[in-house]
Amino acid sequence: MNWIPTSLEVAHPFQELSQTSKNLQKWAQLFIVNCTDLPINLYDLWNVSLLNKGEVAKEIHTHLQTIGKYISAADIIKFLETPDIKDNYALKKTIPLSTAQWWMDMMDYHWIKAPSGQYVDGHECKDVVKYRQTTFLPTIGEPKWNIHKWKKWS
Repeated sequence: MNWIPTSLEVAHPFQELSQTSKNLQKWAQLFIVNCTDLPINLYDLWNVSLLNKGEVAKEIHTHLQTIGKYISAADIIKFLETPDIKDNYALKKTIPLSTAQWWMDMMDYHWIKAPSGQYVDGHECKDVVKYRQTTFLPTIGEPKWNIHKWKKWS
């Protein structure tokens, strides 16, 4: 196999024949010497999430805490649309809803179904607490409440 014509043929679609073919030749020879020595693909490494830059994750987290118990990904979008945040982080456009949902997952926010049913309140209603404190616990606390009393046969 002749390396130069083969590398030129492979490099042709890239329209940079000489440099690309030289790189292909070098990579092929290095691979023959050591098959674990592969070139690093730099494609898409320049895209770093905004969450990894600066204090934006902390600011979003603080903002979500001020909203209260019920938050959504739309709250992140609204927060990032404020002029102060746009200027701070040089944002040109807003993020899509799917990105906001992904960010919430990255920041350990999880969606849960609101509990419903018979035992949702944990039986902390006033009447239940009163019964437990005044009747049930004192009765259980008595040492002889469950001991059977035998009568002596005469």
